[in-house]
Amino acid sequence: MAHPPAGRRLTLSPIGFDIVLALSQASDGLRLADIAHVISSPISSAQTALRILVANDIVQRLAKDPPRYRLAPAHPARAELVSLATVLPDAPHAIGIVLRANPAVAYAAVDADGFLASERADAPLDAIDLLDRQLGMISSARSDAPDVFRIPEDEFERHIRVAVGLRARARRAVTIKGQPPPAARGPQAGGQRAVI
Repeated sequence: MAHPPAGRRLTLSPIGFDIVLALSQASDGLRLADIAHVISSPISSAQTALRILVANDIVQRLAKDPPRYRLAPAHPARAELVSLATVLPDAPHAIGIVLRANPAVAYAAVDADGFLASERADAPLDAIDLLDRQLGMISSARSDAPDVFRIPEDEFERHIRVAVGLRARARRAVTIKGQPPPAARGPQAGGQRAVI
């Protein structure tokens, strides 16, 4: 009696899950160099993980120059893989990837109190929805998830100028995306970058 063919076995590394999480925030896809930056990985490691994801039809390679990669919209396990990639790593690590990958975030930084993030005024609604969904999923799954202070970009600049506590926090926070507003750039600000 013949046995049915075995299903394809997939083993994803932590970098593979990080790529899934990063691409979940970028509906237009990301270039390889951008993916490696967002997940704080060497390009060669990101490329190896991408090959596995593409070979298993989880990620699509778009015919652009340079090529961009995006999550395959019709993959049957897409939602489950994104959920797992969101809650599997430590909360600060997942939040850092989400903030760096999401196009709605203009600037992000991290300190002992959590994360600071300013959002673009012209951010597409779907990018804001993705950001809300993933950050909400992380905070629901992890009781010890750090806070994320989110504020519109123009209001952030104004608050930095008038709120001494926020200005001091922004000056000591380590930038993980973009540049802090001018009022937050103290003598050491802007040069520090973190790997989350």
